[in-house]
Amino acid sequence: MAGDDRHPAQQTHELVVCVTCRPRGSEERPGKALLAELTAQMAADAAWRVGGIECMAACGRPCAIALQSQDKTTWLFGDMELADAEDIARFARQYEELPDGWCKASERPGKLARTALARIPASGRVLPPDADACT
Repeated sequence: MAGDDRHPAQQTHELVVCVTCRPRGSEERPGKALLAELTAQMAADAAWRVGGIECMAACGRPCAIALQSQDKTTWLFGDMELADAEDIARFARQYEELPDGWCKASERPGKLARTALARIPASGRVLPPDADACT
């Protein structure tokens, strides 16, 4: 991502903010301000790359963010606002410590406990059709 001078080998996690999201009937794109704030809050964390992307197909729930890392669950959240930046940064640090990125809603801070749009399992974590998913 532009302006990121950390060594790529240290960046094992990504926090992505949709910069085209906008509330219905508005021209405001709050993702740009949220991206700037999260970039500042995560600047000291060498394991994180923070950046923006155009559209994550969550237009009905702006502003969308995603957290991802290889071999971990990918998270997509909607309805994020600038006021949620501290909770997003807190969850990012929590996610970094989770071995597989998986956690319950009750373990996520603030609105992230109720605004998940998708929890995508890491590759290789999907169970075969005959496995008991509840064990």
